[in-house]
Amino acid sequence: MEHPVTANKISGLIYWFFPIAIGITQAVFNSYFQILPVSVAFIDGLTYSLVLGILGVAIWYVVRYNDPEKSAVIQIIASHIAAALVFTSIWLLSSGIIAKTLINDSLYDLYLKNILTERIFGGLLFYALLVSLYYTYVYRQHDLERQLKETEWQNQIRKTQLSALKSQINPHFLFNTLNSIASLTLTNPEKAHGMVIALSDFMRYSLRKQQDDMVTLEVELRNIGLYLQIEKIRFGDNLLYRFEVEEECNHHLIPNLILQPLFENSIKYGVYETSKPVEVILEAKKISDALEIKVINDFDPESVPLKGEGVGLANINDRLLLLYGSSRLLTIERGETRFSVTLVIPDVTDKIPQRN
Repeated sequence: MEHPVTANKISGLIYWFFPIAIGITQAVFNSYFQILPVSVAFIDGLTYSLVLGILGVAIWYVVRYNDPEKSAVIQIIASHIAAALVFTSIWLLSSGIIAKTLINDSLYDLYLKNILTERIFGGLLFYALLVSLYYTYVYRQHDLERQLKETEWQNQIRKTQLSALKSQINPHFLFNTLNSIASLTLTNPEKAHGMVIALSDFMRYSLRKQQDDMVTLEVELRNIGLYLQIEKIRFGDNLLYRFEVEEECNHHLIPNLILQPLFENSIKYGVYETSKPVEVILEAKKISDALEIKVINDFDPESVPLKGEGVGLANINDRLLLLYGSSRLLTIERGETRFSVTLVIPDVTDKIPQRN
């Protein structure tokens, strides 16, 4: 922990103001009431105050040695009683020697004897006040350190939670894709071969971006395009898709891999359950200071179960809550033949350059 007096120039100036002010005040008092000649009064006042300030800087190390979070109360009290006596003794002896060297006057020696008791009390009081200020600083620093550690722990927990949520995406997708590849190897080896190549490209791209918490919408849609290529091999003309994106939306930052579960959900509950062509549409537009993304798909109301959209939508909602602190950024609408999910992505970070 840094010394509070030397931490910065302002704290140093504030510290030295007080002992010098005490010395000047005492010198003015002694001069005004003619207790000492003016020159002697100022030499005496400044000598004792400067030595007091120098020794006061050293008191910090006694405080640091007796940290309240590491030392017993009895030890702290005993240490400071002993240190206060030593501090006052050194202050009076060293200041007296310096002052007497500068002032060769028998009347001044008599003055020192008469004021000895007051100065002993003053030294002990200064020690007590300075120790109180130092401990206030120590407690404040401990609070700041605890807050910093708590913030770091919360950030670490948040990152762990986000990583856990992101790690749910690829295994879920891989499970379905590998099952499809296994089936196609028996019925259509050429399609199976094409799907393996497409899957390789998709995974290579996803792994490169896995460490990014945020990417632009343009980058995320490029990733979705690779995913849809894989699904297109599986479903052929039964899967149709299009993106309707306003130009200004392309560079808006969104959470990495946030859209893939939406398309998985659309294909699972739309294309899987019907033999008719199903269209999946992504619409993106700016609303105020946020980006609104809507994913819409057709579905067969007689085939799609009314409950259970799987872990995908819950995953997205959890990630948005962790990142933006709101549980109202995802809404679901179910029509007679169309299902839509709307995401609102706040613009809380600066735009980043387009990634290749």
